Amino acid sequence: MDSKNQPTELQTFLKSIENVPTDIVSELLRVTTDEDHKNIINAFAPTFTSQFKGLGSYLNEMSSHATKQSLADAETFLKISSASSLGNNLKIALPSIGSVVGKLGVDGIVKQIKKIIGFLLDILPIKLPSFVNKLIEFLDEVLGNILGGESMKMKTALSQAEQNYMAELTQLAKLEKAQSYRLEEKQDEES
Repeated sequence: MDSKNQPTELQTFLKSIENVPTDIVSELLRVTTDEDHKNIINAFAPTFTSQFKGLGSYLNEMSSHATKQSLADAETFLKISSASSLGNNLKIALPSIGSVVGKLGVDGIVKQIKKIIGFLLDILPIKLPSFVNKLIEFLDEVLGNILGGESMKMKTALSQAEQNYMAELTQLAKLEKAQSYRLEEKQDEES
């Protein structure tokens, strides 16, 4: 196949996550026996699916305005991070979605996808409207409602996982700020 016709890593990643919401919803509906939980899943499913697809479309659109260098950086990041495999990894985890461990695993994969999307949005030097970060966080709330269902144990586990995730993001931001500060100091010393 001609390399011009091969999809980019970004296109492959976006394609690999395209069915994530529908796969999660379908499998949850298959394993859930509680009718109230099924109603909640069905109530949130269209929103979850639409948000995920909208975010993917937005990322694709923003990449069309990016510089060649930032696209090359994004391609390298996606290759090194094995981002495109996350969609397939989710399919491996989905049969276990009926258990707390399975739900936490699926939630973890979705969080990794969100992180990758966040990193891509940082790599592509485009001024992002504030709603993009809010939408990414809103996905967590919707997923939590879909996965949480009737189990207080599951809701507690998801809440703790979310707190850990937010703490991790905070520490990552602090590390990036410290590294930036050190780089600026080094450049000042060299001047």
